[in-house]
Amino acid sequence: MGYTSDYDVKLSVLGGLGEIGLNMLVLECAGQALVIDAGMLFPQERVLGIETVIPRLTYLERAASKLLGVILTHGHEDHIGAVPYLLSRFNAPVYGDELSLGFVRRRLAERAIAADLRRVAPYQQLQLGPFALEFIPVTHSVPGSFALAIDTPAGLIVHSGDFKIDDSPVDGRPFDRGAFGKLGERGVTLLLSDSTNAEQPGRTPSESSLRSVLKELVLGAKGKVFLSIFSSHLYRIRQLAEVSREGGRSVAALGRRMAESLRLGLEFGHLDGLAGTFVDPDEAAFYRPERVAYLAAGSQGEPLSAMVKIAHDAHPLVRVQPGDTVLLSSRFIPGNERAIHALIDQLFRRGAVVYYETVAPVHVSGHASREELAELITLTRPRYFVPIHGEYRHLLRHQTLAVECGVAQENALLLEDGDSVTISGGQLSRDKRVESGRLMVCAGEPIDDALVKQRQALARHGALVVMLAISRATGEVVAGPDILSQGLIFGDGSSAQLKAACAEVITRLGAMEKRLKASPDQLKAELERALRGYLRDQFGRSPVVMSCVVEV
Repeated sequence: MGYTSDYDVKLSVLGGLGEIGLNMLVLECAGQALVIDAGMLFPQERVLGIETVIPRLTYLERAASKLLGVILTHGHEDHIGAVPYLLSRFNAPVYGDELSLGFVRRRLAERAIAADLRRVAPYQQLQLGPFALEFIPVTHSVPGSFALAIDTPAGLIVHSGDFKIDDSPVDGRPFDRGAFGKLGERGVTLLLSDSTNAEQPGRTPSESSLRSVLKELVLGAKGKVFLSIFSSHLYRIRQLAEVSREGGRSVAALGRRMAESLRLGLEFGHLDGLAGTFVDPDEAAFYRPERVAYLAAGSQGEPLSAMVKIAHDAHPLVRVQPGDTVLLSSRFIPGNERAIHALIDQLFRRGAVVYYETVAPVHVSGHASREELAELITLTRPRYFVPIHGEYRHLLRHQTLAVECGVAQENALLLEDGDSVTISGGQLSRDKRVESGRLMVCAGEPIDDALVKQRQALARHGALVVMLAISRATGEVVAGPDILSQGLIFGDGSSAQLKAACAEVITRLGAMEKRLKASPDQLKAELERALRGYLRDQFGRSPVVMSCVVEV
């Protein structure tokens, strides 16, 4: 089928514009669609049993467009974490770098989901329906990161992915300015660009600049060394392994995901020449402290992570002892500050020497700062510009920067989750909002809003249960009412408040008609309604109220 310029292209935002994480965009043309990234978000408050947050997929489920594929820009959780949930509902191939697909394969195996995973190489071109894609490698904090050049019937769309302009990266492959300059010469209709560091002036330091810092701290450490990072950060793992080897240390990975990342890094050549530096954690337990360094996830204070377990002396293999060195080599993700500070405090209590971003240069970002963002805009010279990947202030600052770089004010659009635009005849305009939102994941499964709200109500107000027995023959109350409470400030069943509530129930029962008492379901509903109203009016409380009516 030939696709002419008469075909419109629609871009819809299902996540990632208005928050850090949850990234997901949908491109549609001629009844066919592509999903770009499918990311997750860690909840700001790790309560109510919520493990992660993923984009709501209602729009995709109701759209008439056929899903041609899922395109992954790189292997970070905020871009791939929702892939298993997406593939449990849609049958579509997934395209990405071999490392990104390796991370995805592990998550799919955990949920026993079969998938069609298709590796793409740098600069590879791929035709999917009306979309012609080119995968342009970019420098970021994880290998296998791509920007996307997407030729469509309505014009050329460039998606930056997560990137920074690193001229001296760890793998020796600097940012390819030439490739983006050529796109600008062809004519870019729309640039979608990463906004994570849009508030940061200047340029982001190279990842390789960390090597001297790591070397100084590792070679100067007296006891064990712990480097806490995201498990996918193979460039930083490589640098730790290199300086550890210089200092006569072996490196052990703690945790299943960290060990799997090492395996993938060795398999795909990102840790070439370092295989002999890595040892099994069981073996490392017999090494002298000054001869071992550990890799541990948990730099964000995640409750079940290896680093948090170590800080609380709950890890089965490793303990922090006075004089050990801990490097928390990641930024403080907004919302995680309290958990991270608690982790740092606990490590200090154990006598560790702790380095983190506010006291030492142990982390560099993988995202472009303002000068680099401006450079990408200048290279691509887009007609239209939409900032992506960031909270609202990041998007706004990036929009302003684009205008400063020459994009017309009316052509720099600020979108949020649920917004959509259409490109038609080379012109971009806003379209109707689409269904978007968030799904909470608990025990590996998405749960609906009603259950989340019920948990919130239980946490905020507690619960109260009223129990009674009625005669099947007469409908009269033969036992009870008894009232039990959990989480209420006025205590157990002997409190004056609960005795008053029990008296209220007896009064209500006396006023009920005999036909109502004869129906357990109607009786339960009336008791719960009456008790909720009484507690709200008398005590200003709104606990979850449940009733148990038994016929005898």
